[in-house]
Amino acid sequence: MRTSFTLSANPTRKELDRVIFSLTGPAVVENLLMTLVSFTDTIMVGWLRSSAALAAVAMGGFLNLILTQLFAALVVAGTSLVARSWGAGEFSRARSYLGQALFLAFTIGFLVAVSGYFLSFPVLKLMGLQGEALEKGVFYFRLIVLVNFLAFPAQTLFGALRGSGDTRTPMLINGFANILHIILAFLLIYGWGVVPAMGVAGAAWATAIATGLSSLIVIFLVYLGKGEFYFQLMGLKPEKPLLKELTRLASPAFWEALIFRGAQVVFMRFVSALGEVALAAHQVALSIESLSYMPGWGFAAASTTLAGQFVGARRPELAERSVMRTLKIGLTILSSFGLVFLAFGDKIALLFGGTPQVLAQAGIAIRLGGLEQPGLAVLMIVAGALRGAGDTKSPMIATFFGVFIGRLLLVYLLAFPLGLGLAGVWLATIFDWSLRAAIVYYFFKKGTWRKFF
Repeated sequence: MRTSFTLSANPTRKELDRVIFSLTGPAVVENLLMTLVSFTDTIMVGWLRSSAALAAVAMGGFLNLILTQLFAALVVAGTSLVARSWGAGEFSRARSYLGQALFLAFTIGFLVAVSGYFLSFPVLKLMGLQGEALEKGVFYFRLIVLVNFLAFPAQTLFGALRGSGDTRTPMLINGFANILHIILAFLLIYGWGVVPAMGVAGAAWATAIATGLSSLIVIFLVYLGKGEFYFQLMGLKPEKPLLKELTRLASPAFWEALIFRGAQVVFMRFVSALGEVALAAHQVALSIESLSYMPGWGFAAASTTLAGQFVGARRPELAERSVMRTLKIGLTILSSFGLVFLAFGDKIALLFGGTPQVLAQAGIAIRLGGLEQPGLAVLMIVAGALRGAGDTKSPMIATFFGVFIGRLLLVYLLAFPLGLGLAGVWLATIFDWSLRAAIVYYFFKKGTWRKFF
């Protein structure tokens, strides 16, 4: 069995746990540091005690997240193909897939950076920002979207490294950049010595500098030859057969992301229609809830790598066993986060130093977010496994039903006609995550993914 980790032919639970945690550990640390960036950004901007500033960062960051996660469809496809090639011991083919993914990444990154810069004002205005919030939001979004020219290729390389079983390198690079980001954010938002206080603009510069630096580091690291990976910039040319396979696998993931993020745009428009206070409170609650994403995405990365590499090694029974073990551990940990949110949501919100109105609504949202955790755990881990095995269609189907029934229809009904406001928004998202989790779990147990062996 060719994989990047060592297992016996019939591994014990202890052996599986060792591999799961060896893959999950670095990914969790990486996600922890990335989460701390958003967390501290929101806290720092929150202590400016300006709902306009917090709304600007919330909406600007949200729109860039949409672009990043639409592009992530390509990362998903590249990671899956690299993992399967790696599991089969076909290292040259893994490099070929990486080259095609990078060609697309540089092209898409350039187009997104340019179009995002020039369309920032009308898009943010359409999303409901006005006055000071609109002005600050445009500057914030323009600066961070330009870095996508480097960030998209970097995402591709990080995904390829994880697919090969190397979760440590992405952790180290992103860890360094995220710590740098926090330091820069503090200096530039509040000012220090000769450095003037820049507020929201300081948060934008900190994000752009840290993201750009981490992107350059991984690009040059792989360019010089990281393990079995390397590439030549002049050699990044389209190869039709490989591009066709890459885009075929990426297509369902792209449509899934487009459906979800398109619905998110409408969803955020609903939230902004509730007013600046609700939008700011929503951002505070999201920043708190994102603390639970770090182990969630860590275990999802492990399930993606395990499923993908066991596809290449032709061991479907071991793929299912390892994924179910990963799910059991991840579900336990995220449910524990949920209990903390339920018990202490209103007290946790006080960390953000916002206005009393913002903190009151945020506390309610955080508590409701606690009920989302079991569904999030199942969705992240099982969907990650399906994608790693090459089944990108099943998560797309789950997303379609979840977002249209829960994230749009229920959000509108609960927030507006029934008058529940931001609480209605979070009640609807509980249903969304739970429905999607049930659907992907059904497809996984049904064994649809086994046809990719």
